[in-house]
Amino acid sequence: MSFPLTVQNLARFCGLLSNPALPCRLQRRIGTAAALLAASGVLAGAAQASTQAPEPAPADLVFVNGTVLTPDGTAEAVAVRNGVILAVGSDEDVLSLPHDADGVVDMDGATLMPGLHDVHIHPLMGGLSLISCRFEQGSPLEVVLSTVANCASEAEPGEWIRGGQWIAAALGDTAPDRSLLDAVSPDNPVMLNDMSMHALWVNSAALEAAGITADTPDPAGGLIERDGDGNPTGVLRETATSLVERIAPPITREINAEAMRGAMNLLLSYGVTSITDAVAAPDSVQAYLDLADAGQLQMRVRGCFPWGVEAEDHALFDSYMNRRHEFDRARFRLDCAKTFLDGVPTEGHTAAMLQPYEPGPDGTVKEPARGLLILDPAELNDFTARMDAMGVTVKYHATGDWAARVAFDAIEHARLANGPGGPTHDVAHLTYVDNADLQRAVGLRATLEYSPYLWFPTPVLSDVRNAIGMERADRTWPVREGLDTGALVVAGSDWAVIPSANPWIAMETLVTRSIPGESDPQDVNGAAEAIDIAEALEIFTINGARQHGSGELVGTIEPGKIADLILIDRNPLTAPITTVHATSVLRTYIEGELVYQAQAVDK
Repeated sequence: MSFPLTVQNLARFCGLLSNPALPCRLQRRIGTAAALLAASGVLAGAAQASTQAPEPAPADLVFVNGTVLTPDGTAEAVAVRNGVILAVGSDEDVLSLPHDADGVVDMDGATLMPGLHDVHIHPLMGGLSLISCRFEQGSPLEVVLSTVANCASEAEPGEWIRGGQWIAAALGDTAPDRSLLDAVSPDNPVMLNDMSMHALWVNSAALEAAGITADTPDPAGGLIERDGDGNPTGVLRETATSLVERIAPPITREINAEAMRGAMNLLLSYGVTSITDAVAAPDSVQAYLDLADAGQLQMRVRGCFPWGVEAEDHALFDSYMNRRHEFDRARFRLDCAKTFLDGVPTEGHTAAMLQPYEPGPDGTVKEPARGLLILDPAELNDFTARMDAMGVTVKYHATGDWAARVAFDAIEHARLANGPGGPTHDVAHLTYVDNADLQRAVGLRATLEYSPYLWFPTPVLSDVRNAIGMERADRTWPVREGLDTGALVVAGSDWAVIPSANPWIAMETLVTRSIPGESDPQDVNGAAEAIDIAEALEIFTINGARQHGSGELVGTIEPGKIADLILIDRNPLTAPITTVHATSVLRTYIEGELVYQAQAVDK
C-alpha cells in the first residue's frame, strides 16, 4: 500500500487560502487529515514518530470489496475521514486502520472512481427545459405544432409560451415561419429555442410585443430572417434573439431555484460532481446563491458571466466582475467570462469558417458564405488582456475554425501583454479548428474544450454535414489531434443545447465515434479522431478538475485528496466499449457526503 503524501505535502494544500475554490472547512479537514495520517503511521517517517503520538481518530467512511481506479492502476479499498481520503490499498490493509464500523461500504464488486467534471453546461436552461413547453429534439413539424397547441390551450390569455428545441432538418420541406405558430397560438406569444439555443422561432404576437418589423435593422452580431418582401419570418439568430428575450416576462426567482435544483439532482445521478456554467447570467448566479445559502448546493460550480456586444451588456458584465468575490460561496465562484465568437455550423451559416460553406442545390453558397464572426478581433484582444490581468478565465464559444483562430490570437495577445502566468483560457466547442491552431495551444497554455455529445442519432449532424461538406465533417471535434499536442483537453456536454447531459454517452462515443451501443456501426463520424477509454476517463476526471482550478484537490483517488467519489456498476476500462453508455451510477459522494443513491432494484 502506497501513501505518497507527507505531512509537509498535505500542508501545502493549506497554503491555498487565497483560492476561493477551497472552502475554509476543507482547510481544516485537510489539516486534520494530515494529523490523522501522521498519527496512523501511514505517512513517510511516521514509523519514527514519538510513542506519545495521540490515538488516531478513526476513518468515518471505508469502501471495501470492489475495484478502485487510481492514477497507478487499481486498488481494492479506500478510507476517508472528514471528507478527505486517508488511505488507498488492499481490503486487508485499509481495514487494519482505525475506522468506524458503521461507515464501511461493501462495494460488492462495483467500481469506485473520481467524480466527473462537465466544463460546459447550462443547468438553469436545462432545468427550465424540463418544465417548459417541451418536445423532443428532432421532432417533426406536426409534433412541434401539436405540442404548442396543447400548451396554448392550457395557458392564460396573453401568457407567454416558452419551449423547444426544434431542428430545421427535422421539419421536412417546411421552413419555420411565424404563420405556422400563429395558426396554433394566435393570442399567446410563443418563443421556441432551436437545438443550438442560438436561434428563436417566434409567432406574430411575440414579434409585435418586441416591436420587430420590416424596418427593424439586424443587431450587431445577429440576424432577423426575412421573406421575399423583407418581412420578419419569425426566426431570429444569435444576438437578434435578445430582441424578444429581453421583453418577455421574467421567470420568477423561485422557479429558477427549483429548476436549478432539478438540474443538479439529474447531474448527480450521472456522477457529475463539478460543473462550469458556461453562461452564468444574473438569474443563474442568483439561483446558485439561493441554493448555497440554503445549504442545498451540493456540487462544485464555476460560473462564467457572459460578455456581450452591446454597451449595456458591457456595463452589466463589469458590475458583476468587479464585485465577483461577493458571490463566493463554499461551492460556487464567479471567476470566468464567456464570449461568443460565432454561432453554429448548420443551415443558418452562423459558425465562422476559414473557407466558405458548401453550395446549395442551386450551386450557390447561401450568405453569410463564411459565417458570422460576432466580435471584433481587436476588441476581443483588449478584453482578453484585461481579464487575464484580473485573473479571470475567458471561455470562448468557437465552433468554426475562423472563430477558433481568433480565440487563439486573443490568448496570444494577452500572453504578450501580461506574461505567461495568467489563467488557463478555454477555447470551447472546437467543432472545427485548423490543426495549425491546435499546435499553438501548449505554448499559449490554452485549454482545448470539445463537445463530444452530439453524436448519432440526431438530425443536427445531417444538417452540419450538408452545411460544411463531408470532407470537413470527418474532422468534427478533432479530439485525437488535440490530445496529441500535449495540451489540456477537456469536455463539456453543452446541455440543454443537446438532449442529454449523460457523460457516459460521451465517453463511449469518444472511442467509437458512432451511435452508442452499436457493435458494428455503419456510420462513423471521423474515425481518425477516436481516442481510447483511458484517455476519455482522464478528460472527464483529472483534466476537468485542472481546468476547474481544483486539480490538486480532486480528480483522482489518492491520499490527501478530497473524497468526491462515484460508485458505478462496471469498470469502464474493462467493460465492452459499446456498453459504457449504459453505465449506472450507484452512489455519488461529495466531500465524503452521500448526495445521490440509486433506487434499489428488487431481485
